[in-house]
Parts: sequence; structure tokens; C-alpha cells
Amino acid sequence: MFRIFKYLSAKFKWLTAIAVVFTVLQVAAFLVVPNFIGQLVGLIVEKTQPNYAAFANTQRVITILRIDLVFKNANDAIIKILIYFISFLLIGTIAGFISSYFSSYISNAGAKDVRNRLWRHLGTLSQKDIDTFTHARIITCFTIDISRIQVGIASFIRTMIIGPSYLALGLIFGLLTDLNLSLVFSVMIPLLSATMMISGIIIGPLFKKEQKAYDEINNQSRENVMGSKVIKSYNLEEIQLKKFDNANNNWHNVAKKSWFSFNLTFNFINLITNISSISIFFVVGLTSRNINDTILFQKAISNGTTFTNYVMFITIGVVMSSFVAFTMARAYVSTKRISEILDKKGDIEFIKSDKKITNGVLEFDHVTFRYHESSERNVLEDISFTLKPGQTLGIIGPTGSGKSTIAKLASLDFKTSHGFIKIDGNNITEIDTLSLRNAISHVYQKPALLSGTIKSNLLLANPEASEQDIIDAAKASCAFEYINRFKNKFEHRLEQKANNLSGGQKQRLSIAQGLIRNPKILILDDSTSALDAKTEALVRHNIKEKFANSPLATIIIAQKISSIIDADNILVLEHGRIIGQGTHEQLMKSNKLYKEIALSQLGGENE
Repeated sequence: MFRIFKYLSAKFKWLTAIAVVFTVLQVAAFLVVPNFIGQLVGLIVEKTQPNYAAFANTQRVITILRIDLVFKNANDAIIKILIYFISFLLIGTIAGFISSYFSSYISNAGAKDVRNRLWRHLGTLSQKDIDTFTHARIITCFTIDISRIQVGIASFIRTMIIGPSYLALGLIFGLLTDLNLSLVFSVMIPLLSATMMISGIIIGPLFKKEQKAYDEINNQSRENVMGSKVIKSYNLEEIQLKKFDNANNNWHNVAKKSWFSFNLTFNFINLITNISSISIFFVVGLTSRNINDTILFQKAISNGTTFTNYVMFITIGVVMSSFVAFTMARAYVSTKRISEILDKKGDIEFIKSDKKITNGVLEFDHVTFRYHESSERNVLEDISFTLKPGQTLGIIGPTGSGKSTIAKLASLDFKTSHGFIKIDGNNITEIDTLSLRNAISHVYQKPALLSGTIKSNLLLANPEASEQDIIDAAKASCAFEYINRFKNKFEHRLEQKANNLSGGQKQRLSIAQGLIRNPKILILDDSTSALDAKTEALVRHNIKEKFANSPLATIIIAQKISSIIDADNILVLEHGRIIGQGTHEQLMKSNKLYKEIALSQLGGENE
């Protein structure tokens, strides 16, 4: 739990220190109050004694926590002790209010700070880094884990101080009040400690299991929402419902055990406390029944009342400490999970450098790549090519041959295992990160469109784009025609994931996003798969025209020969290796696999 504070800014640490000081002041003030209550009860009981009038005006010396207070008479003692009582009560209440305010502010603002830090950190990680965590786990971190840390921070600032302080100081003040009655603690404290220890041993592992069960529920929910079309088309509702039900039941069973253990702990604590209180009253009754001296009788009643209050403080301390153990156990698990992400050092660092992209000459120099060092085989092996501005590189090959991996390496989503990638002669890992991201537009097969207007989605790619830039990008991607048919045109609202657009419309809008950035290198990663041949050819033509004055290096990754037929150079991949390279005409003569693909798609028109 303590490690979460290293992610908070200095302001929160100072505020935490202030909150802790006021919490300590609250505890100290409230722990003195039982002594005043006991003395007031004793003095009032004293007034009921038959011989009270004989010594009503005599001087009184009342001991509170081994400090002697001198009063003129009984009435003077009652009035002044009442004033002390109210004063300390007000001090404790005001200190508690201030501490609660700071605690609430720190826990809420701190949780927000950690959430923002987590979001920013994920943005610095490569896809390979992010893939080491499941999507369900990341979602849980942003929701449940952050909420538990929020409760944990509040518990740390207040409950973690109040609980143990009430427990420890209640014991000390009880000993100072009456040593004989303190014998009750010799049985009470060990029983309470044993109860808490056993509870912690049982509940701790259950919380870890509960957290994993939450992840599985999130995972199942995500699968069902994202795969709803497939589930319905194959009538898999019952199977998916059963899988979700199993995950939900697993969480329910674990949560039921953890909460049962927690409630059982509280019941044992209440039982021990009640027995202790009865024992105190029993001892006070036995020791005071033969006392004839009014002052001594008053002292016995005062000590008994004070001591009973300290037993209640100790009980509150134990309950709060149990609550702290409960929330801290959860917060510890959540903190550990979030820390694993925040402490994850990405393979790719954000670099500020004088090496910037000016032309966009892309070179792969004997590049080999595998996703994990433990992988049995390389995804790409010995890939070499050079792509200059104004040229188009086509990449084709069977599924799983490594086509999209080349695109991800060119965008620096991953680092090479061996070999080098250079842009304008500079190693890609040494180029200024901002310059790299601005110079490369990577358009994916599945467009990443957000809910909002068409215009807002285009401006995400280039916030400084003018109205004319937006129109030009839409025209080049052949999206302008259908956008113009909407009543609100570029202000037309898109649903989540742009589900109110067709597949082809989404892809054209996504290409417009890539073009509006005016990149040096454009990567079309199977991003025209939903377009008909005529529209696709027109998009390629428009892109060449748009960038006629500032030549663009283009990579087209495709399954269709028609997408790359006009490319200046075509790579044919199989099992991560280049098995053919050249123009369409050259490959039709020299590469068997390419020819087979071409004949299966184009028939005999290219023979």
C-alpha cells in the first residue's frame, strides 16, 4: 500500500502529513474524554450519598491520568470538569473534521492522479508491452483496483492511525486509571489479537482469488459484447451464458467466503468485548460494596466508568484495525497489480533528439523479429528492402506470414530482435519520437473510430487541420461523397466504434485520418479490404495526386493482388521470409506462390 504514495505528487504527500497530524490530535483529545466522564459520573453519584452535606464544601483533589487537579469544592469540580470535557470534545471533533476533509480530498484526488498516471504510462508502452497484460486486467485496474486504492488511502490516513492508537493508548490509559481492573486486558487483548491474526491468514488469500475472479468476469463480459454477432449467428448464447455463469459463480463463492470470514471476525470481537465489559462491572461491584468512605466510593465508580469507556475505545480500535486489515489487504493486492503496470519499463522509450524525419526514406537492413525471446521461431527473418519517397511497396503473402509485423516494426510498435530499421539514414530507435509519430501514418484494417462527429474524428489525427484540409483528405479517400449525403455533413455523429457506418465507409474515413496528417510514410495495412476494386483504385490514384508535390513513401499490405498490382516493388512473404521481390510482371514470371495467388484472383487476364 505504501508504494502507491511514490506515484502521488509532492502536494498529496504534504496534505497527507497535515491530515495525519490532525488525526493524532483527534485521537489524543478523545482519549482524555473518558476520564472526565468518569469523574463527572462519580461526583454526581457522590451527591446521592446520605452524608454528602458534611463534606460538600471541602477542597477536592481529582486525579486524571496521574495528574492531580485541585478544586474548591464538589460543585466547582463538576463545573470545571464539564468545561474540560466540552473543550476536549470540541478539539477532537474539529480536528476530526479537518482530518476527514483532507483524507477525503487526498483519497479522491489521489485516485484520480493514479488513474491519469496509469493512462499516460500505458500510452508510452509498445503493443508488445501492453500484450503482457490481459485487456480484462487493465480494465479492472482502471475501475475496481483504483476504487480499492482510494479506500486504502483514506484508511491509511485515518483508520490506520485511529484504530491502532485507540487500541494502544486505550490500554495505556486504562493501566494509568486502575491497575486492578487492567487485569481484564490480560485476557481480552490476546483473544482479540488471535482473532485478528487468524482472520488475516484466512482472508488475505481469498482477496487475491476474488481479484482474479473479477478479471475473469471482465474477460467474459468483453468477449460477449465484442463477439455478439458471432455468438448470435452460431447460436452460442447458451454456451456463452454457461461460461459467464461459471465465472460469476466462481467470484460469488470466493466473495462469500471472504465476507463470511470478515463478519465472523466481527462477531467474535463483539463477544469478547461484551464479556470484558461485564467482567469490569462485576469486579467494580465486588470491590465497592463494602466501601463506606464517600470519596473512595466516588473514586471506585469513576474508575469503573472510565475503564469501561477505555474498553469501548479498545474495541473500536480492534474493529478499526480489522477494517484496516480488510481494506489494506484489498488495497495491497490492487496496488501490486497497478504497480506491475506502472513499473513496467517499455522496450521503446520516448526520445527527444535532433534526428528528425525530413524525407521519409525507409530502409530495413537484415531485420529479424520474434515477439518473445522464448518463442520457438522468428516471425520475420532477414528482411531487407529500401523504400524512397514517391515509391509504393506492396506486401503480400499467406495469413501469418508476417506482413502486418513489418508495418508494426516500421511504426516502432516493436523493436527488432536483430538487424536495423533506418529512416533517412538514422536508426529508428534514435529518431525523435514526436517526429517519428508525425511522419508515419499507419492505417489499420479495423478502423479506430470513436463516438463523436466525423470532423472530431478527423481532427484527432491532426488538431491543427483547416476546413480545407479536412475536405481534401475526405476527397482523396473517397469519403467526401457519402459524407456530403449526410444532413449534417462533417458534423454527422458517429456511434461507438462508428457502428452506424458500413465497413467500406469506416475504412475510407480511416484513410482520411491517415492522409490529413500529411505524413512522409503512409502504411495501408489491409485497410482497403472492404472497398470494391474501382473505389480502391481511385483511392490509390487520389493519394498519388494529393502528394504529387511532396512525394509520399507508401506501403500497401494486402490480400488482393489488385491492391498492389501497380506497386513499384512487391515483397512476397511466406513463414516470415521474403521468397520473392519485384514488380507484378517480374513476379508473375519468377515466383510460383505469387503467380498462384494472381491466377486464383485475376483468372487468366494476367497470363
